[in-house]
Amino acid sequence: AINGLVNVTSTIPAILWIDRWGRRATLLLGTVLIIVFYLVLSLLLRSYDALTNLTSDESVIFNFGPRGLGIASICMVYLVVASFAFSWGPCGWLIPSEIFPTHLRAKANSVTTGTNWISNFVITLTSPLLLQIAGWRLFLAFSVIMAANLILIYLFLPETKNLTLEEMDALFASSVWAFRSASSARKDENCHSVDTTTADTTDTGGPIAEDSLDSYEMAATV
Repeated sequence: AINGLVNVTSTIPAILWIDRWGRRATLLLGTVLIIVFYLVLSLLLRSYDALTNLTSDESVIFNFGPRGLGIASICMVYLVVASFAFSWGPCGWLIPSEIFPTHLRAKANSVTTGTNWISNFVITLTSPLLLQIAGWRLFLAFSVIMAANLILIYLFLPETKNLTLEEMDALFASSVWAFRSASSARKDENCHSVDTTTADTTDTGGPIAEDSLDSYEMAATV
């Protein structure tokens, strides 16, 4: 019940503000948090094993006592769930639905949805077995996998918020490197802001110049 409550509650910020944050920034932040929490969880479980298993030769990194380590480990699990819920949870459905062209969208979304559910099935089925075999090392492996995902997102996933279909095609056709696309987008936004400010200034100065010209003509007539 607590896990479900954390999951649902943590999804609400993404629903409200993901169009303001952007997909890329949301995924990068969520991935960094998941990496940290998985790493801490693996170290907590290693310390728990070292304290409770007298035959273990592993060093104790966190010495909160078995009860404290258990509570801290549960908190790390909830933090992982919360980090996933506002980032990978919604973005895993949102991004595939908007990056594909119209003639491929239905088929591509079928593939991404099927891949998503098959992956969930495999992880759910194998995690108890892997946890029994590898112990705390499983969560360390998850942390490493998420670190690889962080690199992939930074390099290859551009920002897609508020883009039309035509702009989306141009975005993916421009450069394979997402961080270059992000830099170009920021430059375009800055140029657009400067152009808008210049246009406003020109529009504001227009009537003043015309009034001055009218006054000059009236004085000349008199």
